[in-house]
Amino acid sequence: MQTTRRLAVLTVLAAVLIAAGALFLIAPVWQPQRPAAAYVPAAVHTATAEELTALPGLGPRKAAALVAYRAAHGPFATLADAAAVKGISLRMTESWVGLAAANH
Repeated sequence: MQTTRRLAVLTVLAAVLIAAGALFLIAPVWQPQRPAAAYVPAAVHTATAEELTALPGLGPRKAAALVAYRAAHGPFATLADAAAVKGISLRMTESWVGLAAANH
């Protein structure tokens, strides 16, 4: 009888430890998350070439061309105006909506 009771207690203890271990593995889901940094869209008329490379379709060369065009012709009134830069299409500028802005 004593052995049966001890075996039952050990079984319950083992089950509790297994459950605690499982909760430990999923604990990050329960922990409070740090708030994400506020996203600020790139300002096409002030961003550096390096910052502009974060936009879809813009590599270092196209970003540098955009900055050079902006320096020669002034700031862009709208994102669509950036399509005047060689290698940048109107379709590409449409994909930047929400990621970039011309009038910051």
